[in-house]
Amino acid sequence: MTSSEFSSNTEDRDITSEPMRPRPILLAIGIAISAVLPVFLTGALAVQIKRDLDFTPSHLGAAVAVFFLFAALSSFISGRISHRVNDAKVIRACMIASSLVLLGIGTVARNYPVLVVLLAVAGTINGSLQPSINLFISRAIPRRRQGLAFGVKQAAVPLATFLAGLAVPTIALTIGWRYAFLGVAPLGIIFFFMSPRSIQPVEDLPANIAEAERPSAAPILMLAIGMGLGTGAANAFAAFLVSFAVHAGWKPGLAGLLIVFGSVIGVTARVGHGLLADRRHGRHFLFATWSAAIGGLGYLMFVLGYGWLIIPATVVSYGAGWGWNGLFIFAVVRNFTKFAGYATGTVQSGAYIGSVIGPLGFGFAVEKAGYPFAWSLAALSAFAAAIAVAIARRLVLSREPGAVG
Repeated sequence: MTSSEFSSNTEDRDITSEPMRPRPILLAIGIAISAVLPVFLTGALAVQIKRDLDFTPSHLGAAVAVFFLFAALSSFISGRISHRVNDAKVIRACMIASSLVLLGIGTVARNYPVLVVLLAVAGTINGSLQPSINLFISRAIPRRRQGLAFGVKQAAVPLATFLAGLAVPTIALTIGWRYAFLGVAPLGIIFFFMSPRSIQPVEDLPANIAEAERPSAAPILMLAIGMGLGTGAANAFAAFLVSFAVHAGWKPGLAGLLIVFGSVIGVTARVGHGLLADRRHGRHFLFATWSAAIGGLGYLMFVLGYGWLIIPATVVSYGAGWGWNGLFIFAVVRNFTKFAGYATGTVQSGAYIGSVIGPLGFGFAVEKAGYPFAWSLAALSAFAAAIAVAIARRLVLSREPGAVG
């Protein structure tokens, strides 16, 4: 089957009756992994990178924040123009650019400012890519399996941290951290050739869509706030977990394996949420609410600072705090089907903005008041995310015809 077959017109067929093809979903997760590897490799390898580039925890937080700031801007713009652009070309261009960024970090990032610039480019790539990938999934995957599909696609983030954590003992501590970036640089080239050449849009929408035709802004903005609060806490957690474990007395190699272990939990949770979503009708945002709240409890476990408590805290934080993202994006697509690109682009902009504030604030909190205070802030952010998503769900159900919540 050629990649162009994914673009076949589906207006007159019952997409819910078709079997799910594995290639589109595997392609989507591969593309998503390639786009987020630069930032998560930077977080996992921070202990080794800072020895060469000489930066502090707040500098790490700032570098991660820059990635998500540019992702937020590009995702918002990409979402608003998603009905006008060739999404297949966006995906293919981003794959080439992603390979170049990884190659650049592995070769020319000889000081902190260069690293930050390259992460800014990587963030722009990632943000531009997300609405196009979401549209690709909504067209290539049968509707009855889209919960699983979005769960697997969002599992790209914990899978990226899995690879990043695995790179600590196997590459960074043996031949050097730069080889970890160089080793994954070819992925973008591979997925460039595997990517579809065209994607049939969800609706044949005119280029000049009137603002009045768009869905109500209030629920989407509230969803963006909830996603931002939750994802900001989760990305701060992922960026600083290795550094915190080393601070608590763990050896760097074991701390890297901690991310590997946690990433497996995160992947399992996201895929599991997707499978369950396909088996029920509605209440998707409700399940996301509870998952975010339980994740907050996981962050609170880190406040105690005991080395032996890190493993169970990691399980809860990865499983719940990171487990609801795929379910959340699926729920947005399901409740705003006609404007999936616009809605997911806006919501993921909120996620990226939260991910700017989260790691940056966490890094400053560590430097000024220590890890316990920083983990407390992460927990509060997760609890606030749960409240925001619950409010957004009520707005969606009251304002969007046919919404399933």
